[in-house]
Amino acid sequence: MIKQPSDADLERIDAAFNRALAAEAAARESVSACRIEADRLLADAEDHARRLVERTDRRLLAVQRIADTSLQHALSELLDRVVEPLGEGLDAADDARLDAAIGALADEMIGAAVGFVGREGAPR
Repeated sequence: MIKQPSDADLERIDAAFNRALAAEAAARESVSACRIEADRLLADAEDHARRLVERTDRRLLAVQRIADTSLQHALSELLDRVVEPLGEGLDAADDARLDAAIGALADEMIGAAVGFVGREGAPR
């Protein structure tokens, strides 16, 4: 014969179900709160990374400008020292070839984006 549960047993079963449902609801709320916090932390980290990249780019650009300026200055000083001896006695074709060679060297040293100023003072 099958034993029928008593009213006390049914109340304990109902209470157990209610505790399980309450725990499940609390867990859902906790998971939702964790997702919100994780999204906030991720957004903060992405913002921090973006600011770091922007600051690094600005610093690299400043370093590049300083280096380009220094190299251009050094090249100008070098050209000032050698203009007279190299320029004497050259015909127009040799003078143009010399300017082209100096320009190619400058492009290699400081990059093609920086314009080379020839020995006559005009940009190439």
